[in-house]
Amino acid sequence: MSAITSTGLGSGLDIKSLVASLVSAEQTPATTILDTQQTKITTQISAYGSLNSAMATLQGSLSALKNLSTFQKPTAVSSDTSIITATAFSNADQGSYNLEVKQLAKNQTLASLPLLSPTSTVGTGTLTINFGTSTFDVNGKPTGFTQDSTQSGLTLNVDATNNTLVGLSQAINQAKAGITAVVFTDNTGSRLVLNSTSTGAKSSMQINVTDTGDSNDTDTSGLSALAFNVAAANMTQSQTAQDAKLAINGLDIVNSTNTVNTVIKGLSLNLLQAQPGKIVTLGISQNNADIATAVSGFVKSFNDLITTVNPLTSYDTKTKTGGVLLGDATVQKTLFKLRNTLGSIVSGLSGSATSMTEIGISTQKDGTLTFNSSRLNSQLSSNPSGVAGVFAPQGIASNANVVYITNTADTKAGQYAVNITQAAVQSALSAPMPAFPFTVNSSNSFTINIDGSQSGTVALTQKTYATGADLATEMQTRINADSAIKASGASVSVTYDGSNMVLTSKSYGASSKIAVTTDSTLLGLIGSTTSTAGKDVAGTIGGLAATGSGLQLTSTKGDPVGLMLIISDTVSGDKGTVNFSRGLMEQLDNVLTGAIGSTGTFNSRSTSLQTNLTKIATDRTALAARMSLLQKSLLTRFNAMDALLGKMQATSSFLTKQFSSTTSTN
Repeated sequence: MSAITSTGLGSGLDIKSLVASLVSAEQTPATTILDTQQTKITTQISAYGSLNSAMATLQGSLSALKNLSTFQKPTAVSSDTSIITATAFSNADQGSYNLEVKQLAKNQTLASLPLLSPTSTVGTGTLTINFGTSTFDVNGKPTGFTQDSTQSGLTLNVDATNNTLVGLSQAINQAKAGITAVVFTDNTGSRLVLNSTSTGAKSSMQINVTDTGDSNDTDTSGLSALAFNVAAANMTQSQTAQDAKLAINGLDIVNSTNTVNTVIKGLSLNLLQAQPGKIVTLGISQNNADIATAVSGFVKSFNDLITTVNPLTSYDTKTKTGGVLLGDATVQKTLFKLRNTLGSIVSGLSGSATSMTEIGISTQKDGTLTFNSSRLNSQLSSNPSGVAGVFAPQGIASNANVVYITNTADTKAGQYAVNITQAAVQSALSAPMPAFPFTVNSSNSFTINIDGSQSGTVALTQKTYATGADLATEMQTRINADSAIKASGASVSVTYDGSNMVLTSKSYGASSKIAVTTDSTLLGLIGSTTSTAGKDVAGTIGGLAATGSGLQLTSTKGDPVGLMLIISDTVSGDKGTVNFSRGLMEQLDNVLTGAIGSTGTFNSRSTSLQTNLTKIATDRTALAARMSLLQKSLLTRFNAMDALLGKMQATSSFLTKQFSSTTSTN
C-alpha cells in the first residue's frame, strides 16, 4: 500500500485556492449579469440626458415664435437719421412717406430780474403758474393767454421758509408740477430761471402773484417781481414755447412735441433737427428678417434633436445592433406627438397659411425639417396674420372697436360672436351754476373723491370768469393738479353745458365714482349731489355670458373661456366676431414640457432608471455578503475534511510501520 503524501498541513490540498475558485464560479455569472444591467442603464440615463438637453434647446427656440408680438414688428427706415428717426409698432401700415421738418418744438424759459445773491429774499404771498397758449408783442410781452385744462399747473404759498431764490427753486422742483427751476449767478447777480418741462405752444407759462408784502401784484418789488402775465411782464422770456411743424407728403402738421406719434397709425416720429426744404424719405415695411431668423433657429434646434434621437432609437442593419433606446416607449411617444403636431393644420385659421408646409417648413424622410425662406417671405407679404397664426395664439376681430387682449390655456380655437348688452359708462356729476360772468373768491374751495382717491383742498384761482368754459378749464386743471388725485392716476374732464358744470371721470366701470366731500355751494358742488354711476361693459362671447370690468370683457365659460377683449366704443349691440387660433408653437411647447418638465415623462423614466441603478448596487452588496458566507462555509467544510485526512495520514503511517516490522520478522 503506497503512503499518502502531503504538501502541507492535513490533507496537503491548497484549500484557499480551491475555495476561491468555487466562490468565483458562483459569483462571476451573477456579477456579469449585474455589470451588463448597470452598463445598459447607465447608457440609457446618459442618452436621456442628451435628449433632455436637445429638447430644452428646442423649447428655448419656441419662445419668440409663440409670442404674437414677434410677427407684429414692422421696421421704419429713415433716409437721414440726423433729421428724423422713427419707430414702427405692430399696427403700422406698410408704406413710404416724404417728410420735411420745418420747426422743432421748444419749451418756454423765463428769467427773473437779478438780485444780489441766491439767498436774497423775494417776498411772500401766493405764486400761481398756469399753462396755456400765449400771444406776445414784438418785445416778448404777453398780450393774451388761453389756459390749457389738460395741464395741471402750480399754486405755491411763499412764506419765510421758502422766500429766497434758492428756497423758491427748491419748492418749485419738489412740487413736480411741470416746471423746473434753477438759480443762475453771474456778474449781474442771481436770477431765478423757470423752464416748462413740456414743449409746445400750449405749454407757455402764465404767472399770477398775490403779493402780501406790499399788496401790489404788478410792480417789480417783492413777490410780484415774478409775475408774467398781460398786466405785469416782470420776468424776461429767453425762449418761447412753440410747436413742432413738419410736412408729411406735403400736408402741414403741427405737434406739441418733437415726438410725433398720433399722426400716422402705428408710427412714432422723432424730430431731431429742423431743415426746411430738405425732404427725408421714411419707409415702413414688415420686419421679415427677424421672423426668418427665429424660424431658422427653430428648424435648426429641431434637426439637432432628430440628429441626437436617430442613433439612439434606430437599428443598424450593417452592425446588427440597435440604439440604446430602441423601442423605448417614452421616447417614441414623445417623438410621435412632436411630429404629429408639426404636421397638423391650425384650427381657427383660413386662407393660404394654415400649416407648417404652407409657410415653407417640410419634413424629410429622416425626420429632419427643411426651411424654404422664400416661401415664408412670400406668405409674410401676402398673409402676415395667417403666418402669425400658424405659430402663435392670436385673435382677429372683425370689428375695429373690438380688440383682442389675451387668452388662457383653456381657451379653445374657434370663431366667436361678440354682442354687447351694456356699454361701459363713466361716472359723471352735474353741478348747477349761476350766471356768468362769475367771481371766484376764497370761499369757493372744495374737496372731491375721484374713483376712490380723496383730494386735498382744491382752491380755484380767485378772479372773475367770463364764461362757463373758462371756469370749467380752471376746475379741471386744479382737480387734476391735486397731488393725491395725480398720484392715484385718476382724473376728470370738466365741461359746461350751458347751465351745469359736468365732471366726468376718465375711467369706465363700476369703480368709476365721483363724490364731493366738502361742499362749495356757490360752485354747485354739494355732497348730496348724486353722480351717475359708472357701469362695466356687459355682453356675450360665443353666445355665452361674459364678465365685464370697465371696457374689458372676459369669457368665463364654454369654449371661449379666458378670451379677453377690450370694447373700445360705448355703443351696445352686435360687434361681429373674433377668430381665435392657438398656433403650433404653444402645442409643441406643451409636448416638450410634458416630456422634460419637472413632472414630465422623461423625468419619471430617468428616476425609474436611477432606482434600478440603485437596486443593482444593493444587489451587488447582497451578492458580496452571500459570497462571503459561501466562502466561510466552504472553508469550514474543507478544513474539517483536511483534519480528517490528517488523522488518516497518521493511521497510514502507523500501519505502514507495522507491516514493515512483520515482514522483517518473517
